[in-house]
Amino acid sequence: MKFGCLPGSIPVGLKELGYYMPGPLPKPPAKVDIPSVSSWGMDGNDIWGDCGVAGINHYFMADASIADVSEAFPQDQQIVDYYLTYTGGADSGVVLSDFLSYVKAKGFCGHTVAAYAPVAVHDVPTLQFSVNAYGAAYTGIQVTSAMMTKVQASPPWIWTAADTQGPVEGGHCIPVVAYDDTYLYAVTWGQVVAISYPAWHHMSTEAWAILTGEFKDGDSRGINLAALQADLKKVAR
Repeated sequence: MKFGCLPGSIPVGLKELGYYMPGPLPKPPAKVDIPSVSSWGMDGNDIWGDCGVAGINHYFMADASIADVSEAFPQDQQIVDYYLTYTGGADSGVVLSDFLSYVKAKGFCGHTVAAYAPVAVHDVPTLQFSVNAYGAAYTGIQVTSAMMTKVQASPPWIWTAADTQGPVEGGHCIPVVAYDDTYLYAVTWGQVVAISYPAWHHMSTEAWAILTGEFKDGDSRGINLAALQADLKKVAR
């Protein structure tokens, strides 16, 4: 199991998701179920620090399931090759905002990103809104040795607040794809892990809502897409 989420930041000029909504964000439902994906896949993240790339692949998979569209997704080696092309051949990890800019410009193995916006990572209703409206939240977390001990056992995996204490082993990218009143559910290392809300408060570092091409007909879920895309154009790398 490898890490690869570098410390991130929000580019100057890009506002949080709620800014692009005319009025308050709609209240999310109390529960969003885990998407029906038969196998999430490791995506090479047991050997390479490509979690940022695996995370966006899993985001596309979640959206395809929700939109009920049949699509092909890249195999492990394709994902690793995409990662190494992006990094210039180094196993150096990614800054999530920089990588999202790259994917928006270049596409991802036949899949597209129309727009993306930061989400206040500890604002749970906004995070839940992203999961419900866009299929997931693309997030960065810090993983401790206790959290790693949990995922080295057989699933199901559950991370609690106690697991977030102690030494941090690295930064990791995971998409949050579901939630209920007790847990957030995220995809990591080929499995779904349940994360308690107190644990999320301690481990999370950033979150992004992504509008993917899996949602057809330009459905922006109520945000001012033109304004968001204009800001993204200003901060494109």
